[in-house]
This record gives sequence, structure tokens and C-alpha cells, in this order.
Amino acid sequence: MPSTTTRAAVLIPHRSRGALPADTLTERSLSYLVRHAHRAFVTRLADRLVPHDVSVAEWAVLRMLWQQEGLTQVSLAERMRVQKASLTSVLNSMERKGFMRRTRRGDDRRKRHLFLTARGRGLQATLLPIGIAINRHALVGIDPEHAALAADVLEKLIANLETP
Repeated sequence: MPSTTTRAAVLIPHRSRGALPADTLTERSLSYLVRHAHRAFVTRLADRLVPHDVSVAEWAVLRMLWQQEGLTQVSLAERMRVQKASLTSVLNSMERKGFMRRTRRGDDRRKRHLFLTARGRGLQATLLPIGIAINRHALVGIDPEHAALAADVLEKLIANLETP
């Protein structure tokens, strides 16, 4: 267990009260707040995707393939920062639903490249506005400069945590 000094170092000060005591770390730590915000985004997104028979995991894959088709499962996993094995069931589901197909290319018969079907490409026009609307809703009442600063801070935080 981290020392009180270490725990206090990650504490986010509250504007009206200054830094909170270490025993309230759970509600005010940056990791807790980021995880809580992520869950709120995912819950809202999942609710909006239900009518389209698309899961949040499938949405994440679609977003990547809308940007670049032909990726292998390994390269897709690397870009998504997930384990290759965790994508297998998602890709199987997407293939069953007719959103994408796996194609062998070149000499390596083990590698299969991922391509969207017309149905998978067609979802972009319907689903991207849903993601945009959720992000806009999340930013209601937040100064655009503060939102940009939050994005900058999160990008730096990710870079720090991904560097050994």
C-alpha cells in the first residue's frame, strides 16, 4: 500500500476546499475520475447503439476500420491498445453480423486482413453522429479552452503511463 505522502501526491485538489484528506482519495483521485468518466461515456454509448445491434466493442473496431481497412488483428489490437485475443470474439461477432470480413493476402496464410463490408461502411453515417452527440453532451457547460486543456493533460498522462 502506498504511503500517505504518495497517495496525497495523486490527489486532485478541490477548488473550494483545497486538497482533500487521503481517506477520500477514492472519490477525488485522477484514476477514479477518469475511470468513472469512461464508464459514463460507455454506458451512454451502449444505450444509443442498442437499436443498431452494435456493441461498444464493435463500435471501437468499426471506428478503427473506418479510418483504415486492411489491418491485421495484431495491428488492430496494437492501435486499440488491447490484447489480440480479446478481439477474437468481437471480430467473430462482427463477421456474423456482416459488418466485416477477414481476407488472406500475400504469402503468409496465417495473417488475415480486416475489411469492412458495405454494411459496415454504411454504419458510419449513422453511428458517427451518435458518438459526436455524446461527446457534445459531455462537454455542455465546459469552456472549450478547459476541454482542450483536459485533452492535452490526458494525452500527456497516457504518454507518461505508457513509458516505462
